[in-house]
Amino acid sequence: MKILKILVVAIVAAVAGLLITGHGYILSGMTETYFRGWKNANIDDIEFRDLRTIEAAEMPSPWISKPLWNAEFSEADEQWHEEYMSASFLVLHGDTLLYERYWNGFDENTVSNSFSACKSIVALAVGLAVTDGLVNVDDELGQYLPRFAGDAGKGLTVEEVLQMRTHIPFGEDYNNPFGFMAKAYYRDNMQDLLEEYTVPETHGTEWQYQGGNTMLLGELVASLGRGTLSEWVERGMWQPMGAQNDAFWGLDAPDNAGGIERCFAMYYATARDFARYGKLLNHDGAWNGQQLVDSAFVAAMVQPITERSPACDAGHYGYQIWLGETEDGLAFSCMEGLRGQFIVSIPALDLVIVRTGFDKDPHKTDDLPSCIDRIISMGRGLYAKR
Repeated sequence: MKILKILVVAIVAAVAGLLITGHGYILSGMTETYFRGWKNANIDDIEFRDLRTIEAAEMPSPWISKPLWNAEFSEADEQWHEEYMSASFLVLHGDTLLYERYWNGFDENTVSNSFSACKSIVALAVGLAVTDGLVNVDDELGQYLPRFAGDAGKGLTVEEVLQMRTHIPFGEDYNNPFGFMAKAYYRDNMQDLLEEYTVPETHGTEWQYQGGNTMLLGELVASLGRGTLSEWVERGMWQPMGAQNDAFWGLDAPDNAGGIERCFAMYYATARDFARYGKLLNHDGAWNGQQLVDSAFVAAMVQPITERSPACDAGHYGYQIWLGETEDGLAFSCMEGLRGQFIVSIPALDLVIVRTGFDKDPHKTDDLPSCIDRIISMGRGLYAKR
C-alpha cells in the first residue's frame, strides 16, 4: 500500500512538473502514442486533431479503373507488406488505376496522415503563389516575412528555404519529447515556437532536412492575404484535380480560433486522392491540360539541388521532395512521410505508385529511404503485367 502511495505521488508530481514547466503537451503526445501501443505518432491519429477541411471537388474526377488480372506480389513482397503493416498500395498509369489493395482495416475511403509527404504539397502551394506572380523564389524571405527583413534575414532566399538550406538549427528529432519537432507536433501556438529562431550568418552550403523550414513556407503562403494554406491548396489544386474526398489538415488550435496548419505533417487524405499529386508532378504542374502550377516552378522543384546551387552537393533533393533514378535510369520524385507514406512519380512512364502504412524499413540506400527502391520495384512489376 505504501509503495502504491509513493507511486501515485510520483506520478502526480511528474504531471505537475510538466504542466508548470510548459511541457504539458508531452501528456497529449503520450495519449496519442504510448497509450495506444505506438512509440511515435502514427497514420490513424486524426481523432486527436483540430482540423481544417479541404473540401472535395463539386464535380469529382474518379480514376478510370482497369484492374490487372492475376497481378500478385511475390512471397517476399507479401512478407514485406505484412512486416511493415501496409495500409494501401496503388499503381496508376495516367488516368487509369491499375492496381489497388488495402490492409489493416483501410479501404478506398479511409483517410490517413501523410506525415512529411505533405512537405511537397506545401512546396506546390508556394508554386501556386509563384504562378500568381505573388512570390519569386530568388527573393529574400524577409520580403514576405518582416522579421527576416534586412540584416535579420542574412540574405536567406525563398529557394534556400524550399531546398532545406537555411542552416537554422530547428532540429528534426521526433524521439526527443523536449525537442522542436515534438513541440511542433503536439504543442499549441506554433507561431511562437517558430519565432524563437533566427537565421545564422552562413547558409546555403549544406542540406539539412528539417520540418521547421516547411513551417516557414506555410507561414509565407498564409501571409499573402489570400487565405490560409489549406484554402490555397483547396482552390488551387485539390478541387481542380477533382478530388473525390475531403482532405483535412491538422491545426495547432481550433479552426474557429485561427489555428495554423502543422504543415510539416498532418495532411489527411485517401490513398486515391494522394495519387493526384503524383499525376500533377508527372505532368509538370498541369491537370488534364489545365496548368495549375507554373511548369518552370515544377521543373525547378524536381531538379536536384546540386544542379541549381553548386554550393551544395545534395543531389537527392529538390523543393521539399526526394529525387532519384531507377536502376534503368528513369528519373523519379517521391513525396515521403515518417511511417512509410510514399507517392512516387515516374514521368517517363506516366506512372504513380502510392504506398501508405504504419511502418517502414528505417534504412537508407545512399541518401534515399531504402523503401523507395522496393516500392518502385513492386509497382513496376505490377505495371508490367498490364
